Amino acid sequence: MTWGDHEPVFVHRGRWVYNTRSHVARMLMLATAVGVIGFYVYVSDNGQWSETELRDAVHQAARDLEAQPQKVQFGYESLVRDAIQATDQGPGGDLVIEPIDDGAGSGAVSSPAADSFEIGAAYVPDTYCMRLSPPEPPRSWGKSDALRLTVQVSRGRC
Repeated sequence: MTWGDHEPVFVHRGRWVYNTRSHVARMLMLATAVGVIGFYVYVSDNGQWSETELRDAVHQAARDLEAQPQKVQFGYESLVRDAIQATDQGPGGDLVIEPIDDGAGSGAVSSPAADSFEIGAAYVPDTYCMRLSPPEPPRSWGKSDALRLTVQVSRGRC
């Protein structure tokens, strides 16, 4: 076959398929394979949190929570989740925020000085401990006061 041959890009063999004798069809097959592999790499990279994205999001959320008084309407857990998602780091999904029981209620004297949350993400080995003080106030219907929070973040479990 010479360069002057004009082979059709598609041929009919019970169904339409690429004609492997056509140079254009070979280039289209190669471009399709490269495109599929590139799309897979893009989706797998952007679909999961990385260690640096999680670290940056947790620390930025802590700074944002301390920056101004916060109204606590649905509890600290939703406040922390909203603050992390507002940083626009990571894919947003697969975020795991677990409240940690500091022993409140186990005795008359035991009242925690802060509410603690372990923050992690699927497929990320790192976990961060976020402590918010003062502890979450009891929920009141209709009115919630703005609280000035102090937030401490440490790497690892609480």
